[in-house]
Order: sequence, then C-alpha cells, then structure tokens
Amino acid sequence: MPEPAPAPPSPRPAAPRPAGLPPAGAAPKNGAPPAGASTLPTADGEGADGQPSRLYKALSAVLSLMLLGVFGATLVAALFTLDFLDILQFRYRIPETLRQRWPLSSYFSFVALHQLPDEERFKELMRRRQQEFDELIARGHTDIARRNRELEEAYQNLAKAQEEAYQRRQRELDAVQEELFKQKKQIEDLRQDLEARKAGVDILARQVASEAASLESSLIRFMEEENRLRPVQEIAATMNPQSLAAILDEVPDNKLIYDILKGVAPEVSAAVLGYMDPEKAGKILKISKNPPQLPEPGPSRSYIPPSLNNLLASTGANLR
Repeated sequence: MPEPAPAPPSPRPAAPRPAGLPPAGAAPKNGAPPAGASTLPTADGEGADGQPSRLYKALSAVLSLMLLGVFGATLVAALFTLDFLDILQFRYRIPETLRQRWPLSSYFSFVALHQLPDEERFKELMRRRQQEFDELIARGHTDIARRNRELEEAYQNLAKAQEEAYQRRQRELDAVQEELFKQKKQIEDLRQDLEARKAGVDILARQVASEAASLESSLIRFMEEENRLRPVQEIAATMNPQSLAAILDEVPDNKLIYDILKGVAPEVSAAVLGYMDPEKAGKILKISKNPPQLPEPGPSRSYIPPSLNNLLASTGANLR
C-alpha cells in the first residue's frame, strides 16, 4: 500500500510590527532603501542599489590625479632630457627671469656644468665642493673641515702626480727630440759628404777621360812614328856606316837619330856613332841612358802611366 503524503507545515503567525512602520511588502517611498538594508559597497565598488560609492569615487579621483601628475612629470623630464642631449633644444627660449628661479636655475646650472670639458668640469666641481665645505666650516662643522682637508690634500697629491707625470713625459719628449736633431744633423752631414764625393768623382771621371784620350793619342802617335821610321831604319841598315854618320851629322834632331839607330844592328849603330861628331854622339848616348819604356806585348802587361796611376790613387782616396 502506498504511504500517505506528509501534511504541509502550518504557517507561522507573523510577528507584530511596531506602530508607524510600513508593512513588510510595502515599497519604500522616494526610492530610499528599506530600513535595515546594508549601504556598504560591494566588492566591485558598487552600493546595494548598483551605483558607485563616494569612497570609490574619491579614490578614483585621487588615482587619476596621481597618474596625471606622474605623466606630466615624465613628460617634463623627457623634454628636459631631449633638451640636455641637444635633440630638441629649447632652453635658450626660456626668459632670463625664469631661468633664475627654482627648479630651472638648478637645471641650467646642471647643463652648464656638464657642457664643460672634463678638466674644467672637474675644477668646477672641486670649486663648488670647496665652496660648500667653506660654508659648512663657517657654521662650525669640524668633521667637514677635516674632510675638506683630506680632499684638498688628495687634490694636491693628484695635481702633484699629474705635474710629475707631465714633467717626466716632457723630459722623454725632449730626449727624443734631441735624438731626432742628432740624426737629422748626421743625415745632413752624410748628404753633404755624398755631394762632395759626387763632385770629386765627376772631376776624377773627367780627368780619367782626359788621361785616356791623351794616352790613346800618344799611343797612336807612337805607332805612327814607328811605322814612319821603319823604312828609314831598313835603309840605314844597308848603308855604309861612315856615309850614314856623315848624313846623320846634318840632322839636328838627336831624338830622331836615336830612333833611327835603335832599329839597326848594335854593331852598325856603334860604327855609325864612331864616325859621327863626338859631341853629337855624346848627346845621343845620353838619350840612350833613359829611353822611354813601353810595356811588353801580351795579356799580362801591367804598365800604367805615372799620371794615370796618380789619378787612380787620388780616386781611391776620395772614395774611402
């Protein structure tokens, strides 16, 4: 058999409401929330009726102002950075009166300092630091005075070290410059010596050419004389010595007589001299004591005329 259905619960009697309160199901007047309803914002910042709360609006306004301030500061910093890097320069368009006010005065001082060369910027920083330290010392800060003395000593030591390094480098440069001057003088002396030697060699070359031409002409003249006297010598060799002596006594050139007699047999020459005038024969014999010597024919001859030998000696001395 099916079980019987349970009986529905009996409704509980409603609690009595205080006098002056509207019924439980009545709508609130003027859109006001019912009594006892919560007015705290929800997790998404909305109230119970779905509208943003005043606290949320205040926080949103504060955050918006902060973001605008950060954006403005970033924009100003970017503009000043571009101006400092000379990409977008506008600092000189600012009036002079505004440049002397804070914070523009600090910015212009910063730009002026960092546009200086390294050495001048270091000196300017030291000067400012010195001025700051002087002001602190004037107010009686003994520790700052000690720090100032330390920095001053460090600066003096650095300046002294730089001065010593500069002097040492200057001495090295002076030594190198002096060495270069010495080498330059040596090169100049060598150049002058070479020019003098070249001039001497040119003179000697001309002298050698002149001596060679003179020697060649002398040789040609000697050969011509030999060729010219050979027929005379052959005739003299076949003549009677007494007749030949009479003929030669009439010849005024003793050297010519010597050359003719030199080409005949010695016994014939002796007989001819015996028949000649004794004084004339004595002169011819004097010529025969110092006759001109010529080198023997052949590849091994080493005869050099005295003038040419002296010229070669002076050439060797000049080249040394």
